[in-house]
Amino acid sequence: MSVQGLGYIGLEASNLDAWRKFGTEVLAMQVIERDADTLALRMDERCQRVLVQQGETDAPAFFGFETGNAKTLQAAITKLEAAGVGVTRATETELGLRRVEAMAWCRDPSSNRIEIFHGQATGDKNGDGALTLPRPHGGFRSGTLGMGHVVFHVEDIDASSRFYRELMDFRLSDYMVKPYRLMFLRANPRHHSVALLQSPKNGVHHVMFEVLALDDVGRSYDAALENWRIGQTLGRHANDWVLSFYAFCPAGFMMEVGWGGRTVDEATWTPREITHGGSMWGHDRLYMDEERRRTANEVRRAVVKAGLGAPLQVTRGQYNEVK
Repeated sequence: MSVQGLGYIGLEASNLDAWRKFGTEVLAMQVIERDADTLALRMDERCQRVLVQQGETDAPAFFGFETGNAKTLQAAITKLEAAGVGVTRATETELGLRRVEAMAWCRDPSSNRIEIFHGQATGDKNGDGALTLPRPHGGFRSGTLGMGHVVFHVEDIDASSRFYRELMDFRLSDYMVKPYRLMFLRANPRHHSVALLQSPKNGVHHVMFEVLALDDVGRSYDAALENWRIGQTLGRHANDWVLSFYAFCPAGFMMEVGWGGRTVDEATWTPREITHGGSMWGHDRLYMDEERRRTANEVRRAVVKAGLGAPLQVTRGQYNEVK
């Protein structure tokens, strides 16, 4: 299988107005009314990266992973079916909603609906015109890296690891054993497109979007502080080096807006155990109960005291060199 990255996500929403507001204020994405019951969120040249459909609940609905063409998509389907995974071909209605040429879906070991597709339309070919973000913005880091990453809560991390690594061909970037098990898996040079967090429940921990300009993290953070619930404060991760914050979206899980993620050199990268906690500084986990938050903050204080740091990862054209 040749999965290229996370291509899109789908959500069910009881209140589309909440998504119009969150998508505009926090994510700074273009919101397009597909019909009375469907919203599309654009962040780049694609016609959509987030699809929100009216429903009775507020929940994640599906996660789309991109393949290169019809041949690689069929190879992916064949591999899944050979392993005993039930695969369903998309209906014409589903293809139309997602604006893709072909798609099939299955359930991962945690019951997440995983879609594999190829040929998603660009905005111009879909008739949406040029991308128009709701405020001045430096753009999103996507393209060959995909739209970002998703982190899943999983009850059985070993079964999920086998599914994503053996059947979906993701590669291990690094992992954590204590105080909980966590695996970071990549499909392209982005440090991870999927992460698996051992939990007492199955679900979505967060979805991450990466911006190209640091100031856009700050602008989104201001909006989230004003009108939304912060899950983790501004901080910088110790493994993928992303500077980010987390806010709870209307679907009930967190969305991360970040900047400055590292990329992986396949020729030299070796997976390693993370032993110094998740963040170099910041990321106070406000969503946790007091005991777990206290433990997390003790780890973070030790990391700060040790002076753990990393170079900034700045894309070309996003800085001025000062001599």
